[in-house]
Amino acid sequence: MSQIEAVPTSHQSDTQRPAQRPTQRGAYFAATILSLGYLLAFADRTVISLLVVPIEHDLRLSDVQMGLLQGTAFALFYAGFGLPIAWAIDRLRRSAIVAGGILVWSVMTGLCGLATGFAPFLAARIGVGAGEATILPGATSMIADYFPPTKRGRVLGVFASGIYIGSACALIVGGILLRYFAAHHLHLPLIGTVAAWQSVFLAIAAPGILLAIVALWMREPVRVTPHRADFGFFTGFTEAGGALVVHMIGFTAIAFASYAATAWLPAFFVRTHGWTVTQIGLRFGLVVLVIGPIGSVFGGWLADRLERAGRSDGKFLVGIIAGLGVIPAAMLVGFAPGAGLAFAGVVPVIFFTSFVWGIAPGALQEIIHGAVLGRVTAVYTAILNLIALGLGPLSVAVVAGLLHVNLGIAMAVVAPIAGLVAAIAFALGRGPYRARRATLNAINQN
Repeated sequence: MSQIEAVPTSHQSDTQRPAQRPTQRGAYFAATILSLGYLLAFADRTVISLLVVPIEHDLRLSDVQMGLLQGTAFALFYAGFGLPIAWAIDRLRRSAIVAGGILVWSVMTGLCGLATGFAPFLAARIGVGAGEATILPGATSMIADYFPPTKRGRVLGVFASGIYIGSACALIVGGILLRYFAAHHLHLPLIGTVAAWQSVFLAIAAPGILLAIVALWMREPVRVTPHRADFGFFTGFTEAGGALVVHMIGFTAIAFASYAATAWLPAFFVRTHGWTVTQIGLRFGLVVLVIGPIGSVFGGWLADRLERAGRSDGKFLVGIIAGLGVIPAAMLVGFAPGAGLAFAGVVPVIFFTSFVWGIAPGALQEIIHGAVLGRVTAVYTAILNLIALGLGPLSVAVVAGLLHVNLGIAMAVVAPIAGLVAAIAFALGRGPYRARRATLNAINQN
């Protein structure tokens, strides 16, 4: 959101000293903690995709049930807890809320490792979603107060790279841990010996407990745009209008393509190309680790460059590039005749879909009044997770079953359609987005 350093409220006079941003050192410390939290959130969220085959075998689950566990159950309750949490974020101490969320999702990830059937696994995934509902709206709100608009693209790009570093850690470290625990069984008091995949969940969950404690040391920033009792929640939606609608459609569609393309990749290469879980975990994890952050930071850098060049719709232009780029890349993964060529397509899939994770919250900051930014971000996150995470992995499993094709071909059908929808939405929304930015700038400067 473009804004001046402070906005007077109904309890301030225009002549009062404006609220100051935190020191640069404090801002970057907090941004580091928030980025690490996002990293762990995606490690805890992603590791299940690596463990599909042993989980299905031990718990006797179907692909559709795994689709529900990977996305739908997580997304439903991530969305359900998002709005009340964001209400608190707009009013209360955000650093404490984020720290509590990290603790909750870490504990619930550990409980995934103790699941003995579909129902307890489902309950644990619901808890992971509830905890992770704190991180994106909390970080978006805090970063808006830590950094000015000209720096947010890069900061949010680094923050969003946690998606890929966390996912890569889940894949690489998860694969190594799976092989280790297969040879060295873990014995727990009162429970006994647990399976290797269960041990992986327990190990992946542990770092989050420590980070939750460290997160309490983040300095709470002064709200540059304080809460206003006279500015209603729904006013934030109605004022943003068409700009917010196309924002949600475009970025949700890109996320849909991302989840559809990546949720089943380990299982696809194991089943179709004969790779082991450790092989695909290491190879896919290295691609995610290197290409994901590069794409995320590059997307933020490009958006900032366009901003400095006077292109107020720069974030939407980056979204168009991402939507168009994912189409041929996803088709290559699914339709390539050999494993090597198919895996080569994974690189541009990760690169293009990674553009948007940093610029999406940045774009919200530029069209939504700060008094309701946390709650609007939560609604956006809820919609994204319900549709993209909730239906993306599930849609691939359903299409594969309906068309009687492998998971790769189903992904190569679903992800390009989503990419095309995103590109069209961003192209149609450039005008409304520019207009809303100009209006909000005028409001903030008065």
